[in-house]
Amino acid sequence: MAPMHGTGPNSSMTKTRPAKNNRRLISWLWIFFLKVSGLLAWAQREICSSSGIVVLTLHRVLPDPAFQEANSPEGMVLRRTTFEALLSFLTRNCEITGLRGGFPEPDGNSVRPRIAITFDDGWKDTATVVYPLAVNYGTPFTVFVCSGIAGQSSPFWPELVTRLWQKSAEMESQAESFSRICQSAFPHYRFVPGNAGHLNDLIMCLKTVPAAKRDELVQALCAPFEEDSSEVSELESTMTWQETKAMDRSLCSIGSHTQSHEILTRLPMDRARQELEESKKQIQEQLGHECTMFSYTDGAWSNEVRDLVELVGYKQAFINSPGVWTRETNAWLIPRVNIWEGSITNRAGEFSATMFQYSVLWRAYRANNRK
Repeated sequence: MAPMHGTGPNSSMTKTRPAKNNRRLISWLWIFFLKVSGLLAWAQREICSSSGIVVLTLHRVLPDPAFQEANSPEGMVLRRTTFEALLSFLTRNCEITGLRGGFPEPDGNSVRPRIAITFDDGWKDTATVVYPLAVNYGTPFTVFVCSGIAGQSSPFWPELVTRLWQKSAEMESQAESFSRICQSAFPHYRFVPGNAGHLNDLIMCLKTVPAAKRDELVQALCAPFEEDSSEVSELESTMTWQETKAMDRSLCSIGSHTQSHEILTRLPMDRARQELEESKKQIQEQLGHECTMFSYTDGAWSNEVRDLVELVGYKQAFINSPGVWTRETNAWLIPRVNIWEGSITNRAGEFSATMFQYSVLWRAYRANNRK
């Protein structure tokens, strides 16, 4: 099931919609059929026989109170209890592979799927919530950090826009200003206070414009509320270098996610190269060893950007499209499967092995089969 983006405090507004509930019911019926027919188990065997690795993309893991308060899109967040249940499941049923710049080796005798865990962005909760659990379960994982915004509060513009959208929904005068600014930039956009779907539409619109224009629009949205992107929010902070170094010496490997979390396909190529080079340089200076892995911001890549990633010196690069990573995979287009709370939990909101098989293994197998 594809992520249905929403917001933290207001995401519940969409959960009672009959249309959404109907779609979920149909999806669960389809998953139940795949389970009882044996197709999910068959896809898992096919992945094992390929000797490939299924790489997971995660972003944030939060305790229940913070989960409700977070301004990150729904498709980025996992509850701590769900993540711990996932780790327990993976350690018992899969082979968890750490990423250190190598490639999948043939392992035709394995009957357990090979899984690699990665986190994008370098959120503080990766250090405070994910890392202690990973140590407890002995689970290796990789974090792709944005070197230029380490240790900052509220550095990501989507969370800022979400916060502004929530405030505008509560105040009529600000709502009018918010709507006017949005529609002047995107004439076909409709601002509906309290509608989480329209918030997601706005964020997607902002991702399509050049970075400078986007920043100008975000600052314009801030003006009526007398706040800016530097507003402090501990919940929305990134890891410090001290935290990153502590993890790097243990189960964790560190890669680059650009310098400032810019979507490279929206930048001039000289600026994109600067993002790649500066991030690599800063990570190497801070950690004292080479940085060879990279993940594309928002999963966005082009042939030109991919070639630039290779030219700068990264040995591997990861996208956000499902698939199985085998020795035949392009080293700079390694697939990953994004997971979030709704993708691996059942109707009771609990971690489900069946949902994991569907959302991760089935989707990875189907993507590879289509190729």
